[in-house]
Parts: sequence; structure tokens; C-alpha cells
Amino acid sequence: MSGNDAPLINSRRTRSPGIPPYYLLLAIALPAAIAIVALLERRTAVASQPAVTIKMLDVPAAFEPGTVTIKVGDTVEWRNVGNEVHHATTDPSMAINCGDVGSPSGAQPFDSGFLKPGATFSHTFKVAGTYRYACAVHETSGMIGKIVVK
Repeated sequence: MSGNDAPLINSRRTRSPGIPPYYLLLAIALPAAIAIVALLERRTAVASQPAVTIKMLDVPAAFEPGTVTIKVGDTVEWRNVGNEVHHATTDPSMAINCGDVGSPSGAQPFDSGFLKPGATFSHTFKVAGTYRYACAVHETSGMIGKIVVK
């Protein structure tokens, strides 16, 4: 062996025994991130809970309850609990008698579209006033409701 043939020495530094720093960071950051996500999900779930659920009934065709009073910012959910298609709208262009529906000044009309049995529709009320709505399918049967937003 010549002087240049000396065995190569591993130039990597060896770590001292213990937990590597990135594992320590992960052990702290991961539970914190999970806790933050859980709190945000809980906050979202609470905020999206409807203030009132209105059932859409078949016989007689009706909204139950027919009139509700809520606060600005509350969400109302309509749930089709019947076996027929139902609808909830304040849009005069969707109603047979435009006098059966309406929204306060400054509020946009809402329209659920046709809801199959078991389906739901939610709307958050941002403008105070009285909203009159109807089921376009059963309006002539008297399926009309009212929401008063204070």
C-alpha cells in the first residue's frame, strides 16, 4: 500500500443518539395542526346548523310549520319528507300567482329547484322583512309559507 492507498474514512458526521430534530418538530406540529383543523370544523358545523327546519308534506300538501320567525343571518332548511317532488321559491317568475310569493326590498329571491323525496335546501336570510314562498308544484293546493326575518 502506498501513501495514497490509505483506507477512506467516512466523512459524514455521525449523529448523537436521541430524537432527530425533524421528528421532534413533527411530534409538536402535527397534534397542533390536528387540533386547529378540528376547531375549524366544529366552528363551521355550528355555523351551518339551520335555525329552523321546515318539512315539505304531501297530504295535505303543506310546509310545516307554515310561518316561522327568525333573525337576520339565520339559515332555514327545507326538507322533503314526502314521496312527491316539492319546491320552495320566492321568485315571482316561478309562481302561478305572483301574489303568493315575494321578498323584502333589497333581498334576492331564492329558489330550491325541484326537490326529490329526502332532499333538502337551505337558505341564509341576510335582509330583514317578510318572505312569502310557495311550492310551484302544489301552489294551487295551498302549499304556501311565510318567513319573518327580524
